[in-house]
Amino acid sequence: MGRGAGYTQGFTPVLSIYVFPDMIEISERIEVPAPPPAVWDLLSHPTAVVECVPGATIGEPQDDGSFDGTLLVKFGPAKVTFRAHIHLELDNAAMKGRVTARGKDNQGGTRFTAATSFAVTEAQQSGSTILINGETELSGKLAGIVESGAKIVIKKMTADFAERLAARVAGASCAAESGNVQGA
Repeated sequence: MGRGAGYTQGFTPVLSIYVFPDMIEISERIEVPAPPPAVWDLLSHPTAVVECVPGATIGEPQDDGSFDGTLLVKFGPAKVTFRAHIHLELDNAAMKGRVTARGKDNQGGTRFTAATSFAVTEAQQSGSTILINGETELSGKLAGIVESGAKIVIKKMTADFAERLAARVAGASCAAESGNVQGA
């Protein structure tokens, strides 16, 4: 992928967003300048992923392996905190995963369900490509605001995530090369 619009500091997010009434579909492609095993190692640790998402928190794993988490999202001057119950399924051999979440906003008027799949593959030139596809269904009083701002917000969140992920993987790669590997 060439250095065009959206190219910043060693990663290139490519984003497609489709907004349907009460449904947001996301198709993202993030290029990361690190080998697929290093990227997968980070993506397969929920706490490490959350550290790459501004405004996100995650609790301890539940007995069934699920998590509770929050995400603070800014829609212009409005800030909305979404609380969710999150399930994560990983296929380590294929470097693929699926996240499902259900939750509501902090005001209790907007509910959502989300399903996202992701895969790490070798990039065409060097590094890794993360392919992300998902759908989020919204209902309630803030659904219109969320939907109308989805494209801008998701583009910003994707760029922030990709930048933090690239920096984190680069740091992990440097630690691995020097023999100072720490767990996520």
